[in-house]
Amino acid sequence: MKQAFSIFLSKHWDALLASVAACLFIYYYTLHSGIGISPDSVMYQTTAINIQSHFSFTDFNGVPTVDFPLGYPCFLALFSWISRLTVLQLVPVLNAALFSGVIILTSIIIEGYQNRSSLYKILILAALACSPCLLEVYSMLWSETLFIFLSLLFVVAYRNYFRSRSYLQLLLVASIAAMAFVTRYAGITLLAAGGFLLLFDGELGMGKKIKQLVFFTMISCSLVAANLIRNSLVAGHATGVREKAIRSLMDNLNQIGGTLSDWLPFLKGHEILATILFILVLLLGIWQLFYRTFQQQYFAAYETIIACLFVVYASFMLVIATISRFESLSSRLLSPMYIPLLLVGSSWLVKSIRHSYSIKRYTILALVLFCYTGFQYNQYRLNAEAWEGIQDAGIPGYTENPWVHSATMDYIKKHKTLFSGPVYSNSNDAVYFLSGVHAMALPHKEIQSEIDILLQKPSFRLVWLIDGENPDLVNLEFIKQHKKLISVQTMEDGAVYLFSDNTNSH
Repeated sequence: MKQAFSIFLSKHWDALLASVAACLFIYYYTLHSGIGISPDSVMYQTTAINIQSHFSFTDFNGVPTVDFPLGYPCFLALFSWISRLTVLQLVPVLNAALFSGVIILTSIIIEGYQNRSSLYKILILAALACSPCLLEVYSMLWSETLFIFLSLLFVVAYRNYFRSRSYLQLLLVASIAAMAFVTRYAGITLLAAGGFLLLFDGELGMGKKIKQLVFFTMISCSLVAANLIRNSLVAGHATGVREKAIRSLMDNLNQIGGTLSDWLPFLKGHEILATILFILVLLLGIWQLFYRTFQQQYFAAYETIIACLFVVYASFMLVIATISRFESLSSRLLSPMYIPLLLVGSSWLVKSIRHSYSIKRYTILALVLFCYTGFQYNQYRLNAEAWEGIQDAGIPGYTENPWVHSATMDYIKKHKTLFSGPVYSNSNDAVYFLSGVHAMALPHKEIQSEIDILLQKPSFRLVWLIDGENPDLVNLEFIKQHKKLISVQTMEDGAVYLFSDNTNSH
């Protein structure tokens, strides 16, 4: 054991140092007001609390949780039960551990590359430790924290499977894919990547290939299948409300380009160039994948698995965003492809520099270091800008000062007796998280059954928050057209309305 630790330390000392730096970032980011909380975070937190308290898979309103898979809330509930800490106390520590795990797994992957370079590994790990993309994710209560870790663990486990191609190793790979799939529905990308690697593995005979494909698919889908069946039974639909997309494929490509222009130096304000760069890296990943597929001697390698994961995830996000409506393709949603993107887009440089001679080698190396310096300076600038607000106001979200000291929330807390009847809000998760009052979400514009339920209420209060406006939900003017306004209490950040069918309500 001592010898194994010494070997690990000698190979991954740089990853351990980078992990310490990452943990310090998380510590200081969460020092002012704790972990960052978004609308999704409230759902995860309250579901985890209900699972731990009375094994109920419901949210803060007692409604079955179906919009998100249950893997992440179960993960939080398990570790909250083990540690005896509340979810909000636990998550900063858990995120620091997961972030460290991501860095160490990346170190293991790079160390296993066919063209290894100590300098390349140090540069990549240093970039990850202070990456604004990853720091944003790991300073929030989001399921991506676990999903990114599981994705990289999947890569390492699959490389180990290639060494023996045994069912035991495949069971481990499939179990990781199953956990990722039930953590985020985007985990289907691990199922697709694993299926591709099995299908085109030349070392497997056709009979064994079919058996292992069936085995891998059944195990990988098992947890999410149980989750979806449960959702259908308790809510009548498998994955919650999913509206038709309003963005085209080109719109989504441009959004990815906009995100890349924030990630990479020299591209800020040049979204078209960033989009072109993304397409080029995607084509590079496709080329690497197909080259290694046709040249089977290179197939069973980390480079193949990383390229496959990147291509599948990037393609999936583009397709699903063109079919189903959800938030823009932000840094958060694209964060699982951040590390594969860096590796696919840069690892070829190691071989290129090694195969160059004399002046050409040093010229390429100098150019790479210049670009890397710009990359790190860009990350420093973004982190410095984020820290300006975080150090005094907290992480953007419901634990940030403007939300914590909200005048509307203060009014609700002081007049809780007024909120015993039906309450709606355009940001019902914020109302519950900050005041403890149970409020229902306003109906979606395109779902008439939800609108009918609202209009059938004889009277209700509406908590309207300026920062909680959601274009997918019915707006204030719609409600005023169908209900009589009885009273309104206006604050600087929102208002509380009383609506009724008659003027006798109070």
